[in-house]
Amino acid sequence: MSNRWIRRLLTIAASLALLAVLGSAWFTHRLMVEVLTGRAFANLAQPEIDDPLKIGYRGDPGRAFGLPWQEVVLETPLGPAPAWFIPAPDMGGKRLAIFVHGIGGAREDGYPFLPELHDAGLPVLLITYRNDAGAPPAPDGLHAFGLTEWRDLEAAYDWAENHGYDSVLLVAASMGGGIAGQFLARSDLAGMTAGVVLDAPALDFPATLRHITRRMGLPLGGIGTALALPAFGFSHGLDLSLAKATNAFIHFKGPLLIFHGEADRIVPPETSKALLAARGGNTVLVLTPGDHLQSRDTAPERFTAALTDLITALPR
Repeated sequence: MSNRWIRRLLTIAASLALLAVLGSAWFTHRLMVEVLTGRAFANLAQPEIDDPLKIGYRGDPGRAFGLPWQEVVLETPLGPAPAWFIPAPDMGGKRLAIFVHGIGGAREDGYPFLPELHDAGLPVLLITYRNDAGAPPAPDGLHAFGLTEWRDLEAAYDWAENHGYDSVLLVAASMGGGIAGQFLARSDLAGMTAGVVLDAPALDFPATLRHITRRMGLPLGGIGTALALPAFGFSHGLDLSLAKATNAFIHFKGPLLIFHGEADRIVPPETSKALLAARGGNTVLVLTPGDHLQSRDTAPERFTAALTDLITALPR
């Protein structure tokens, strides 16, 4: 084979490789746009789910559990956002549980934790934040994996402090974990947090994006993700490479309980395993066989026991 043909073959191979990289980056960028603008969740069918302990159930706490509740308003930096407050049987305590749902989720996603929280005598606040139904839209219309939403969680802490609570058990699911981490790292009110419970927490957006594209079988997904992140920052003005909250939980001094399904197709369980290893102590990781946010459904006894143990062990 002549040198000319060798050069042609190399040129073709290089061109195909470049096209594969550009295609991967373009697909990943489009995926980010659909997810972070919320369009990926706009047309999802809502099946009738009768069990409030299952993710996807929709209905207020009275309908779900027959519990007394009230809708309250959180004064976020963008305007008022609704929240559901469920009082405890004994309202003399100074500790409140606050639940933060994930992207595309809702307040009801906190229901899997509610029986244990209520039985332990904790009042519960299920919050909304920017871009949720009934809450103010973000100026750019984007979900930011905690980079902006942490201020709305701070408004919930403000509400708690103004209503006589001085201690919070922070419970967060999926992207709510990223919001919780950014809050712990940035807010002056983070010291009120007595303990944290995380369910399939999305603590590292780049790692989550790589996990999703890898499971989708996208060729050169790692390179595509590396290119798509700055491209999204250029096109939408949001640098999601900064959406990493693991260090905030490494430095959190209180008890930490993490649930994560080994079959999670959205958030890699490896991020929770790495957090456990980095913390070194005062941490429990419950690995279950479930998919995303399915730990209670797939391991109910372990879920209940671990959650009850953490609540009981919190300092009074």
